[in-house]
Amino acid sequence: MASESPRLEVRNLSKTFAGVTVLEKASLALAPGEVHGLVGPNGSGKSTLIKLISGVYSADPDGEILLDGERIGPPIKARALHGQGLSFVHQDLGLVPDLSVRDNVRVGRHAVNPATRWIRTAQDAAAVSETLNYLRTDIDPSAKVSTLLPSERVAVAVARALQDRTPGAGVVVFDESSRAIPHEALPAFYDMIRLLTSEGTAVLFVSHDLKEVLEVADRATVLRNGRVVETGIATAGLDEAKLTSLVLGRAAELGDIMTSLPPTPRLEKVELVDVTGGRVEGVSATVHRGEVVGFTGTVDSGLSDVGPVLGGDRRGAGQVKLGGRVVDLARATVVDLLDAGIAFIPADRHDKGIALELSVEENATLPHLRSRGKPWWTGLRWQRAETEGIIARFDIRPPNPRMPVAAMSGGNQQKVLLGKWLLGTPDLLVLDDPTQAVDVGARHAILTASRRAAADGSAVIVCSAEVDDLAAICDRVLILQDGRTVRELTRPFDADAILAAIFAVDDATTPAGEAR
Repeated sequence: MASESPRLEVRNLSKTFAGVTVLEKASLALAPGEVHGLVGPNGSGKSTLIKLISGVYSADPDGEILLDGERIGPPIKARALHGQGLSFVHQDLGLVPDLSVRDNVRVGRHAVNPATRWIRTAQDAAAVSETLNYLRTDIDPSAKVSTLLPSERVAVAVARALQDRTPGAGVVVFDESSRAIPHEALPAFYDMIRLLTSEGTAVLFVSHDLKEVLEVADRATVLRNGRVVETGIATAGLDEAKLTSLVLGRAAELGDIMTSLPPTPRLEKVELVDVTGGRVEGVSATVHRGEVVGFTGTVDSGLSDVGPVLGGDRRGAGQVKLGGRVVDLARATVVDLLDAGIAFIPADRHDKGIALELSVEENATLPHLRSRGKPWWTGLRWQRAETEGIIARFDIRPPNPRMPVAAMSGGNQQKVLLGKWLLGTPDLLVLDDPTQAVDVGARHAILTASRRAAADGSAVIVCSAEVDDLAAICDRVLILQDGRTVRELTRPFDADAILAAIFAVDDATTPAGEAR
């Protein structure tokens, strides 16, 4: 790495809300040509720091933000940041699917004829092509974003951040950007980052995935409880266990989940019969109560459709047999599924899992009002008692039943979502990508709760591409390919074995749905 002055330097940056300090005297420095990881538990202050740097929040007095040695704030002028050389790629990529690549890249910065105010489309297209060529991709600027591959969409988002750049200068902040990228597209994404830093641009890389940070970043800064506990620590001397310890202030091993909650399969079982919908075609499987079964596969395997079809979020067909009851997925409503004892934890917690404007208590008890309350009276005492139990069980922070869920970190929101369905003991619990965008501590809590749900008597299905998660809690793992189950792994197995099974080319094994 170069020895020049930092590309980006943050000095003693703080933020206080209503008398509560959520970020206290945070400092870090990015050298030219480095990838600098920013990690920490949910609620540690990462999002606050990024919002201060981007001008979304105004910092408390006395802090400083410098770009190439020049003070740019606070106060930060958000509209001027791009011209100063500071760009952002956010976690949802921020693309509009129905617009062209050109319009997505140039939005807000179109070339305009000063006399007619018409957009100079040829000039815009040329500028976009130049940036895409720099990124070594041949995407058509006139193509709709909705028609692009995931890796190409990433390139469009990066191109928007880089346009009008000064080669080799500036800073690009990737704020949980990899969350929106399928595993298959990540290598291309990392190549783009390395291309940027090879010419001297600095990258601030925010991620919950500690393995990813160790792979991509040169150095890292760790936040915990609103304070920087380590900054500029070289990743070359770290492993995941050490970084986890820094993030949490303690060790957290996923391997201890199975030890503390060993298999407890029962005779009662849930049967999936010819489940079809989206890319899923005729999936059949058996899951015993007390058992955790994982589904996994590549991005085009049908993995993302299994959970939504079983949970009623996507129209499907086939049957679920449980507790002496047969549920016809082609006709069943969400209410029918709930009445049958099927609980679904969706991947999109914001739009489909929780009501952000409601409190923790309101979210946690809402699905149970019919069974616990009366038509004329919902009952406040049981709601408070149950919510306090969920808060204690999942270590939800802050431990305030009346806290609006929107004000909580992603990991705590996910705990609320899981907790509300575990107030009872569902016959079948289906989790779709349950640890996406949560920190290592929340991840451990969520996976432990999933395993405990099985120990309490539920049949549990976990749909995930996170092979470490599946290895940590599953009794069996079913591999999907082209919408069908083609392989089954039974313990003992590890993450590498699951990954090898996903990408194996030999399809001669017995279909997993027939194994039990």
